[in-house]
Amino acid sequence: MTSSFNSASMLAPSAEILFDDQTWLIADTHYFHDNIGRYCTRPEGWQDLIIENWNRLIQPGEAVFHLGDLALGKKENIETLVPLLNGTLYLMRGNHDRRAAAFYQGMGITLVKDPYYLDRSSGLRLVFSHRPIVPLSPGVLNLHSHIHNNPTQGLGSCHVNLSIEMRQYRPWRLCDILHTYLDS
Repeated sequence: MTSSFNSASMLAPSAEILFDDQTWLIADTHYFHDNIGRYCTRPEGWQDLIIENWNRLIQPGEAVFHLGDLALGKKENIETLVPLLNGTLYLMRGNHDRRAAAFYQGMGITLVKDPYYLDRSSGLRLVFSHRPIVPLSPGVLNLHSHIHNNPTQGLGSCHVNLSIEMRQYRPWRLCDILHTYLDS
């Protein structure tokens, strides 16, 4: 299933985003954020682990939808990191992605408005967001990040936490996330 989205306020005119079941999802990588390693009890060498997993799984040209908090710190570090990552990167800015839109776009990153909706032929509506959305309407599945590996009150079976700590420090295809959700 493919959905298109066009937001002139976030993207260059005529920019169109096409996501489908083969789109890779990842969130809360927080590259260059040392404190997140301690806060979320990430393993030693977590940044290299995420990059290795990313490039092992994702081929050049494949769509990667990052649900926010890509990287912090010096812009030179981010400018060095992004070309190392396989795939075509789409970023929904999180609370730590504070640089101007032009900075991200200048590195070839397409920005995606938060929230982003994808309607499936089954009638299930997916809503991607950086922060969890509460409450949810019936028939909506919220794929989100932001909360890392911290239990959060008020979230239910229609919330899917894509934070990297909950996803084996690697990206996942949308179809694999949905398969796990729909089969449980």
